[in-house]
Amino acid sequence: MTDTVATPAALPLRRTGFAALWTGDLVSQLGSQITLFVLPLLAVTALHADGGQVGLLQALYLAPVVLVPLVGGLWLERRAKRPVMITLDLVRAVLVTSIPLLWLTGTASLTLVYVVAFAGGSMSVLCDIAATSYVPHLVPGEQLASANGALSANQATGAAIGPAVAGWLAGAFGPVALLFDALTYVFSAVALAGVRHREPIPARPARRDLRRELRDGFTAVWGEPRLRALVLHAALYNASIELVTVGFLVYFVRDLGHSGAAYGVLMAIAGAGAVTGALLGPRLLGRVGYGPAAVTGLAFSTTGYVLLPTGVPVLCGITFFLATAGAVSTSVVAVTLRQRLTPPELYARVNATYRLLGSGTLPFGAGAAGLIVDAFGARTALWAAPVALVCSTLPVLTSSLPRTRKVP
Repeated sequence: MTDTVATPAALPLRRTGFAALWTGDLVSQLGSQITLFVLPLLAVTALHADGGQVGLLQALYLAPVVLVPLVGGLWLERRAKRPVMITLDLVRAVLVTSIPLLWLTGTASLTLVYVVAFAGGSMSVLCDIAATSYVPHLVPGEQLASANGALSANQATGAAIGPAVAGWLAGAFGPVALLFDALTYVFSAVALAGVRHREPIPARPARRDLRRELRDGFTAVWGEPRLRALVLHAALYNASIELVTVGFLVYFVRDLGHSGAAYGVLMAIAGAGAVTGALLGPRLLGRVGYGPAAVTGLAFSTTGYVLLPTGVPVLCGITFFLATAGAVSTSVVAVTLRQRLTPPELYARVNATYRLLGSGTLPFGAGAAGLIVDAFGARTALWAAPVALVCSTLPVLTSSLPRTRKVP
């Protein structure tokens, strides 16, 4: 590996293989928002689900974040990632197609929706791990930051405009709107099929020591001080940000009486901030290096939330834009540094371990946030959020990462 950090001029989209991956991912991200929007809507309106059943649906969709990564990382390690992603796309297309088909015949059920939520969530986690592990094989090391920024921009774009598109499709077509998501998965599979690059596949040993392989993945993350600092931050941040996710919706809409449309505008602004962070993150990384870029992103992603308890829409919009820009920019730095510090034979296991440790706190944070909002009020939860988020930066700020500009 060279000690060159990525620069904005190193645009991986010029490489045919990455262009196909990026295009398919963008369409798939937009389509996934349809499912995220339509599934709970279908459960409530057509299948008469109550609050507990909707909560179970959300839990089943989030559960794979905890259950899948380690096993998925081991399974992916000795396999070509591109065929796996193509297969997962096609299976997800079949899954989401089953719901509108059965709904049209009057045989759809909550059980089917639960199965699709859990299976689809599991395959999405597995596909994300595969894609993150495949990118370093597809683009040169000096272009990793740009590649990761482009993929992060896809996620941000999907989150920004996907709900609006999903809402229109759901209103116009009802559960049949899920067929549009199925088409996006098929499009992604076709795009991936057009990638000419084939990554090297590590030789499969006659006998596998799964305990040792799990330990190797964990050690690669926890044993590297900078990765350990980042994953600790991610775990604390993801748990704490649920105070914002849960608290702000209750405070802004229920307590202050703003409309759902106004809330949607703020979420769109947050999505625009995420896109901005994804585009500017590689530029910042190329200009100042890993550590300073990470610290800059953290400053925006944590402290800005102090304005949310004001409830003033303009101030809240500014907060969401800057905070999500900072969060996504930091994520670009974290993913790129992880890829540069990881041996190729450990890509899948390291990404899986990082995903489990960093994102596995999400469902627990959501549950705790709900209890805090119920016990102390939404506004109190919003005051607590920036305190907890700032505390999440301590593992990074006390590590060697802020002084890291390049990697050997």
